[in-house]
Amino acid sequence: MLSQRKYLLFILLIATLSTLPWIGLGDFYTKGEPREAGLAISMIEKGEWIIPTSYADEFAYKPPLTHWLIASFSLILNKGEVTPFTSRLPSTLAFIAMMGVCFLFFARRRSIREAFIACLVCITCFEIHRSAMTTRIDMLLTFFLVSGIIQLVNWYEKRRMGQLLCSWLMLGGAALTKGPVGIVMPCLILGVYQLIRKEPFFRAVWRCVCLGLPPLILLSWWYFAAYRIHGDDFLTKAFAENIGRFFSMSTEALGTDYNLGVENPWYYYPLSMAAGLLPWTIPLLVSLFFIRYKRVGACFDRVKAMDKAGLYGLTVIVISLLFFTIPSSKRSTYILFIYPFVALFIARFFLYLTEKRPLAIRISTTILTVAGIAVLLVVGLSFAGILDLESLSHHLSKRERTLRDIKLFADLFRYPGWPGLWAMTALLAAVCITGCLIWKKNCYRILMAGFGVVCTINICMDSFFLPAFKNGYSPRPFAEQISRAYDLENRTYVMNNLLKYKNLYGLNFYLRNNFRNFEKEQPEEGFFITLSEYAAGIKAEYGNRYEFIQLEASTVFNEYKEEMLLFRIRKKQ
Repeated sequence: MLSQRKYLLFILLIATLSTLPWIGLGDFYTKGEPREAGLAISMIEKGEWIIPTSYADEFAYKPPLTHWLIASFSLILNKGEVTPFTSRLPSTLAFIAMMGVCFLFFARRRSIREAFIACLVCITCFEIHRSAMTTRIDMLLTFFLVSGIIQLVNWYEKRRMGQLLCSWLMLGGAALTKGPVGIVMPCLILGVYQLIRKEPFFRAVWRCVCLGLPPLILLSWWYFAAYRIHGDDFLTKAFAENIGRFFSMSTEALGTDYNLGVENPWYYYPLSMAAGLLPWTIPLLVSLFFIRYKRVGACFDRVKAMDKAGLYGLTVIVISLLFFTIPSSKRSTYILFIYPFVALFIARFFLYLTEKRPLAIRISTTILTVAGIAVLLVVGLSFAGILDLESLSHHLSKRERTLRDIKLFADLFRYPGWPGLWAMTALLAAVCITGCLIWKKNCYRILMAGFGVVCTINICMDSFFLPAFKNGYSPRPFAEQISRAYDLENRTYVMNNLLKYKNLYGLNFYLRNNFRNFEKEQPEEGFFITLSEYAAGIKAEYGNRYEFIQLEASTVFNEYKEEMLLFRIRKKQ
């Protein structure tokens, strides 16, 4: 039997190998990642460490801890150049650290096997894995929230000063990543847990207030410093993000120059969790045909008889879902921090299935293995020249973007190179091992083999499939093309009004955060970039004052599905 320390090292190794080697592969191709990375460029090149600006005069309205880390890693590892690798590194390291924290917390309260499986579910499920590989604040916030929630209950149980200081540190990190919600959520969860444990109401409230006060003071320092730089404009956006979004206030009432957006119905989170937990939603669905159903009263009896770890985990899940269901603005990443606690219950259920309903595990693992075999067949037949995906695609769809996607993968499969051959060899080995174990008596090994197949598929996606897809829709080639042909530095203008125009964050990043606001500056001459869908309207509005000469146009293969146009502009006399 492996010791707890060896299991911990194994979890950290799996988490590292499934993410860290691959985060530098693939360009930015959506707006979210380059928007965050562009703020780090401003910190390094302009010295804007308190509240950086990006995309002309757009300033950050969320605390800057993520951007501090991106800038720091870029300075240490890459001489100050922000790259996809250095900008994704904070998310990946936060993910690896979170897996270690979760394993230690679970293993000290439940069996080591249960803790191990719970961490494997987190490492391999879609939503957590995706967030660990992207340049966003979500995974860093999740690490601080999960660690803070865990340290708060540790302190509540043992009352040690070190645990209290660590709790403040984690809550302060969460606050400096996202804002007040990083303090409110952990304290609210602990407060409700205290009430469940029959603590007096006012004592529980006072304890939570005292726990949240030090990190709130730290956050207040940043808000004050940011207010001194941007004044009421900053306060308007900070209020909109933290208060207006929660109470579903309108853009007009808030006075912001962008839509808060992403409105979803009340039942959004159960559906997003079902998708985010893939592929482990599959065995959960398969098991529905094998388990015995009990009356509702028996379920309540089980909840009452839960151990402390289970009760606290259930409190985290229920309170968080209720809290984030209130606002109309909902994103799947808002509830990312409850996934480890959901995974603990899934782990318990999987262990139950291995002992009482092994057929459910065999069927689920078979489905995952068949998925791996299907990938191997498509890639192998394409590589051998037997399957021509590009020709086949014209019989399946007439949509230009779909045909482009299939062509990208068809070319990749025909010429996979050493990375592709290595990835397919690893997947073949995982599928063969699982195939050998699928009819063995030890159902726990079959479950572990299923985790191996999923982990290998994820590695294949990140090292082989996704980089080609990302590069196929990246604005980097167009940025390199126009920057070589023209002197764009400090002379490139864009529209920066999110109520009317889409911002080209990817192009801005690859042009080194060099855009300026056309509407505000009204330059004498320079270069102007916009999407083709806006070009006619802008010319109609400014054509009597400016001469627009089109110089270059990108392809439509980007996230906006429109050409990006470069104009030379000159004020008319």
